[in-house]
Amino acid sequence: MYTKKVSILTCLLLLTGLCAIGLFSLLYRFDNKYIMRASLSQEGFSVIKGDSSDPHKITYLAEGWEFYPDVEASPDELSDYTSKEIYIGQYFSFSSFHKNHSPYGSGTYRIVLTGKSGSYSLLLPEVFSACNVYVNGELTASAGSLSPYRPLIKDTIVTVPLENRQAEVVVQTANHSHYYSGVTYPPAVGSSEAVSRLISERMIFYGFLCFTSLTLALFSSAVWIGLRHDPRSRENFFLGILALSFSIRICYPFLRLAGVPLIRPLYALEDAMAALGIFCIIRIVSLVCLKRGLLSDRILPGISLGFVALSAAAPMVILPLLPAFAAVYGQLLFWYKLIISLFLFFLVLKHLTGKSSENFPLLAGIGFYALSLCAHMLCLGRYEPARTGWYDEWGIYGLILLFSVRMVIHNIRIVRENIRLNRHLQEEVEHKTASLNSLLEERRQLLLGFAHDLKTPITSITTFTRLVQMEQPDLSDETKQYLDTIRQKAGEMRDRLVLLQEFSYQDTPSDFSVINLTDLVREFYEQNLPDMDVSGIHFLLHISPKEPLFVYGDRIKLISLLQNLVYNAVGFVPAEGKIELFLSLKDNNACIIVRDNGSGIAPENLPHIFEQFFTRRKGGENGGMGLYIAKSITIEHGGNISASSMPDSGTSFTVSLPIFHKTDQI
Repeated sequence: MYTKKVSILTCLLLLTGLCAIGLFSLLYRFDNKYIMRASLSQEGFSVIKGDSSDPHKITYLAEGWEFYPDVEASPDELSDYTSKEIYIGQYFSFSSFHKNHSPYGSGTYRIVLTGKSGSYSLLLPEVFSACNVYVNGELTASAGSLSPYRPLIKDTIVTVPLENRQAEVVVQTANHSHYYSGVTYPPAVGSSEAVSRLISERMIFYGFLCFTSLTLALFSSAVWIGLRHDPRSRENFFLGILALSFSIRICYPFLRLAGVPLIRPLYALEDAMAALGIFCIIRIVSLVCLKRGLLSDRILPGISLGFVALSAAAPMVILPLLPAFAAVYGQLLFWYKLIISLFLFFLVLKHLTGKSSENFPLLAGIGFYALSLCAHMLCLGRYEPARTGWYDEWGIYGLILLFSVRMVIHNIRIVRENIRLNRHLQEEVEHKTASLNSLLEERRQLLLGFAHDLKTPITSITTFTRLVQMEQPDLSDETKQYLDTIRQKAGEMRDRLVLLQEFSYQDTPSDFSVINLTDLVREFYEQNLPDMDVSGIHFLLHISPKEPLFVYGDRIKLISLLQNLVYNAVGFVPAEGKIELFLSLKDNNACIIVRDNGSGIAPENLPHIFEQFFTRRKGGENGGMGLYIAKSITIEHGGNISASSMPDSGTSFTVSLPIFHKTDQI
């Protein structure tokens, strides 16, 4: 199984590598300014392909340039200076022309264009850091100021008329603020429509990268906020920061097109965001691959944070004071990225081989990024994207996408695991509930059995005490008192057993059905009227609605409810007293009232009468369970019960039950 996983992982990594190489090869072939560059005529002029009306043809002016180092001369003055034949991209700064390798200085570029007569548009991308553009000897555009020096990096568009099939373009540049200098990216020339389309396509590409990265950042942040108490959610946090830093870094084409004047802060922000992205990659890999507290877990983030600080400080502080550091700084950043990516790739490969397949996107993403840096190094000076992005930009974007795939797979696995655990937990709860119900039922049946079996010996005790008194008329008064006490205690035991049986019945599952409450109350009254008459109590019934009232409930428990209320009143009503039973309709509820003219309830006792084991009877007879059971039955039927009383004026119990309508759903 382990060997099979390794083989699959190896195949997938090879496939990822082949896809990356294929993508970079296609970009090199079909989106490379140096492939689509202008050819040179016999005179050394750059030949414009197409004509001024062609809306599709773009020619990139990479070759045929004359460069005058440390010269700020107008076109008429260039003959006094010595030039050097170069191609754009051969030098990224003026450092190669200075003994101290300072990128600061000035330089003038000259090119002669030839082609079909007409008016063309020339796009000069990001001239560093101030420039003047002359076309056919006339100053037509500028960015910033050469003297006094005021830097401004922007995309500059000028009109180039080819008079007699030729035109001369001269670009004066100066840099005293940045590590790039002069014209570093090949200009594009074509019809105005073609140049506008080129700019639009490039902005669409970078806009897509920017906004999709920002979306992933927001999504990762939302996931992290939702799972922030889970230590594993820190991966989502760093993925969100990685995507956010990339979206900020990738905004530079829009800033260059708009000509934002903040030169050093913008480059400091761009470099810092790139370094911050590397830091986030290291943190994600450390969380997945390294144990907390290891030396490598502390060193790698420390180094990466150091480069974040360096990237922010270099354009703002170090380079203005030490210009020669620019060449070292650029090489340092590049090799740092490449070494870190290769190290992380082998670290992930070592720790994740044979483990969960959800970690494959992590390995593939780092490998893709490492390959993009290698491609960038190999094609340095020979590749510049025309409409899309640089290799390292493709690499970091692909890494973010693959990291996001891993996050999605990881979160799906967590959700599935939670569903499985919840299902298992539900099954366990159902199993435990069934076991508990079975145990409770067994205990209930046992209690009922004990209560039933004890009734016989208690009855026998009562019977035999009476027989003793009948058979022995000459018993002493003390002995008769003892026998009366025995019968009294036996009666109390019998009453408690009856309550125990009744309370145990309340635990049985209810058998709910639609019940004619009017008939049930009338039947209860008729069945219990003889007992009341024997006890010397006037028992009265009042039913006000002419139409029957229906409720949804358990017939046996509703009868138990009436018994507890009525017979509770019996204990407090004197001979020739009165108990009234009312049934009425009030606020769409069936209202049952049991009213007596007994001794009433003291105000301090009224709030406690429905509590379990609370009783007002002398000696605690009946255990204070009757009204508690009545309240339990009422609540089970969705109703409510209340009591009102005044001492020596009687008590009234009111039960309200919801009416059942034919349209109600059972």
